[in-house]
Amino acid sequence: MIKPGALLLAAICLPALGRAEGLLPPLDAAASEQARKILAGFKANPKGPYFQIRWFCGDGSVLPPGPPPCGSRGGGNEHAELSAAARKLASWNLDVDTILTGLSFEQFLDAARGHHRLKELVLHKYLVEVDDGWIYRRAQYYRGARQVEDEEKIGRRLLAQLFSDPAWVGRNYFLANQLAGAVPHGARNSRVDKIRALAKSIADHDRRFEPIRVKIHNAPGPEDLPAVEKFIAERNAAGAVQAQLAELAGLLKQQQENRSLAVQLPALQKKLAGSPLAPSLDALAAALGAGNTAEIFAKGAAASLEIRRQVTASADGRRNLELLDLNALLLEEGFRAGASRSVANPTRRQLLAGLLDNARYAAGAGLLSLRELDAARGEIKALEKSNETGADAYYQSIRYLARSAEWCRATAAKDFGPLVRLYEPVEPLAGGLVDHLVRGSAALPLASRLEALLNDANRAVGIRHSILGQASSRGIVGLNPGVALGKLGIVSVGQEDAPIDPRGIYVIPETVADIQPMAGILTLDSGNALSHAQLLAANLGIPNATVPSALLPLLKQHAGEDLFFAVTPRRVVVLEQRARLNEAERKLWAERPAANKARFDLDTRRLNLSERRILDLTDLSASDAGVKAGPKAANLAQLAHYFPQNVAPGLVVPFGIYYQHIDRALDASGVTLRQEISQAYAEAERLRAAGETQAEIGRFIYPKLAQFRKTIETMPLLAAFEKELSERMRAKFGPEGSYGLFVRSDTNAEDLPDFAGAGLNLTVPNQVGSRNIVQALKDVWASPFTERAYDWRSRILRSSESVYPSVVLLRTVASEKSGVIGTMNLETGNTGEITVNVNEGISAVVDGGVAESLLLRPNGEVRLLDQARAPYKKVALAGGGLENRPSSGDDFVLQPGEIVALRKMVAEVKARYPAARNASGQVLPWDIEFGFEKGQLRLFQIRPLVRYQELKTLEALSRLEGADPPRGTVRMDERVEERP
Repeated sequence: MIKPGALLLAAICLPALGRAEGLLPPLDAAASEQARKILAGFKANPKGPYFQIRWFCGDGSVLPPGPPPCGSRGGGNEHAELSAAARKLASWNLDVDTILTGLSFEQFLDAARGHHRLKELVLHKYLVEVDDGWIYRRAQYYRGARQVEDEEKIGRRLLAQLFSDPAWVGRNYFLANQLAGAVPHGARNSRVDKIRALAKSIADHDRRFEPIRVKIHNAPGPEDLPAVEKFIAERNAAGAVQAQLAELAGLLKQQQENRSLAVQLPALQKKLAGSPLAPSLDALAAALGAGNTAEIFAKGAAASLEIRRQVTASADGRRNLELLDLNALLLEEGFRAGASRSVANPTRRQLLAGLLDNARYAAGAGLLSLRELDAARGEIKALEKSNETGADAYYQSIRYLARSAEWCRATAAKDFGPLVRLYEPVEPLAGGLVDHLVRGSAALPLASRLEALLNDANRAVGIRHSILGQASSRGIVGLNPGVALGKLGIVSVGQEDAPIDPRGIYVIPETVADIQPMAGILTLDSGNALSHAQLLAANLGIPNATVPSALLPLLKQHAGEDLFFAVTPRRVVVLEQRARLNEAERKLWAERPAANKARFDLDTRRLNLSERRILDLTDLSASDAGVKAGPKAANLAQLAHYFPQNVAPGLVVPFGIYYQHIDRALDASGVTLRQEISQAYAEAERLRAAGETQAEIGRFIYPKLAQFRKTIETMPLLAAFEKELSERMRAKFGPEGSYGLFVRSDTNAEDLPDFAGAGLNLTVPNQVGSRNIVQALKDVWASPFTERAYDWRSRILRSSESVYPSVVLLRTVASEKSGVIGTMNLETGNTGEITVNVNEGISAVVDGGVAESLLLRPNGEVRLLDQARAPYKKVALAGGGLENRPSSGDDFVLQPGEIVALRKMVAEVKARYPAARNASGQVLPWDIEFGFEKGQLRLFQIRPLVRYQELKTLEALSRLEGADPPRGTVRMDERVEERP
């Protein structure tokens, strides 16, 4: 029988680093290999990334070192010149060395690249600290390479100019705090960052130090100094490591003595007397004087939050820089105080009060926005209002508050995830940056307090996750009910395209749109609930759960083992070795895994392949779905009928035209492409029926699929059709080149009552010009023959030879924001509520990523689920295609009037639109794609939101939820059990 144990999980999930797409192009394999060699050479070179020392004069002249020669040349500075190899890296957006002296503000700001250089400064500081000087390992002794006084002077000037723009600081407050610590300007560096970096560096050189490093990183406390001192006394470390150990012990001692804040606060009080910040500093000083840890923590949180308010409202850049330096001290003190336990066995009310202070610190650090802080504060205050509350309501509130840890992670991932993605292939240590920034911040004590509350809330409602024999709660969220048995695999960041066994259970770094078929998914980031991958997982009953990165070491120990993985209807997560199941469980799940839903044949009885005219979108109706065209076109036509002002003009290329093109011999053999396709699929089904493995079937069918794709992509169109297409496009959209089209696949094998098929086939965005549109049309026709589309489709359909694509040609809408609506609460299934995911730009949500996610309730309440954290947005180009540009960074995407428009539209759809039902006759909610163009609501697609509902399997899963009875109510003043 599955038995729970105990496992204390650390706080923060891995960042969602995303795919290769971004503002900057990734390096190809050859460039990555060359860059790795260059960096290795810098680490061994006494000059590092430098070539020679030179004078750089104001008139642009560059002169040899010697007595200052720039007096008559507009002044100047002496520093190193970058080597040719360093300049080569810079051409690949790897600016491995930035000398501030001589840098213009525009170069420093680097707005065109989304502040890439600013973020590199933070990364390079981290790499220097964790990698023994990194590329400056030997170059630190290269005299004259940098003039410290010049660098600090220029650093102060650049930061002051940057921080004089309150709008910029407000949108980039987390980055601003990181820059205050990374750019030299004469301020003291954070001890917390240095302590963590030293601990990691020591452990990398001496693995015996690893337990202490883990303790310092995950649960820092006063016991760390004695542990380090004992290690120094008992271990004979190498000379370089011994020096690092001594430095670490000194920093830990300083931290315990609280020198920095206690020493500097009186002077700061005097300097800021009479300012709006003065009362907060006075209250903090009083708490420090009394030695009251809880008060120090609370007053420091209030002061940090007040600094944010002052800095984001002031154009005094120098003063703002001073305040951010003070904030670094406050955050360091808050980190130390937050990691210590001020009250043994606290009550729920005390835990919630402390959590609010944790959230204030996180907002003071820029990890939480003020919008997110307000959302957390409102939830805490609602709980605190009464002396007791229902156990389920308490559980739901704590689960909501647990989002704040993910919100913190998303902030760091937004700013630094793309940078890490670019650097990690050439410098693997860069992969630890986001984790370092989050775990060394106010997010760690925040998550620690949340862990206690989540454990308590799970006990209150009887929930016990079980991960490999150990009871767990923190950071684990069940997403889709389902069950799987298979070998455990680990997919690392950057290896998302590695071969996947569709029968395996995989740990993946994110939920992405083009995920390959697998039996079970453990995501390190849930993505958005309406991404294509999430819809596919929900549809097919594939268990999907979010787990924290702290579980990775445990999971890696079991990689390759046969596991049982289930998510129950109440979202309890069970992961266990298959061998530990009892006989009844093995019989139940091994013989009938839920993910293997019954396969069925496509119903093609109504298919009309004789319709070979290009159709106007408005010529279709819902009854034409699966007849002349796919459900996308038919449903969109129905939508245009009810909302004619909201749907863009479009044409539809029906199934019959595709059939006409493949039902002809393309060579002298006389065999048509349709016959070849039918024969190949029939053989694949024969192999499946004979018991061949998926790998064997793939070895046969994949080359065939590639051949079909190439044939379709390169075949000539029938002359009559191409002529008709050109004429119809000119009549519908205007002169060639004056418009762009989204060329969208629309097969008869998607949006079925029991299979959504979301995102399996191609959409080619914003094609301009007949030649590009024609090629996009053929590419879309070919897309059902991708390996991924076949693998997903063949899990549920037996008759892939009956899959026919129609094509929707929809005029490009230059949406400033776009998203997806689910006409239900995706967590609870409440169809009286609406889930909205939206982000800036075109096609902003369905491909994954951190979108603004809102729950719209019938009483008018708008509940924040996630704030948009996309680093870039897609915009349509006049000449065709999309371009990634930096997102605005605003806290709100949807405005109140736009929310009203969405509510009204959903109400009309529910009232007037013909209901879609599943095979059991149940009414299905809707999945609606929308955008806003210059304030006007645009609608792009509507389809049923199919979710897995196999009752017998769900009933069996419910038996795994444990026997702990939920409590009726919980009291706020009751002390919380400390066991997990």
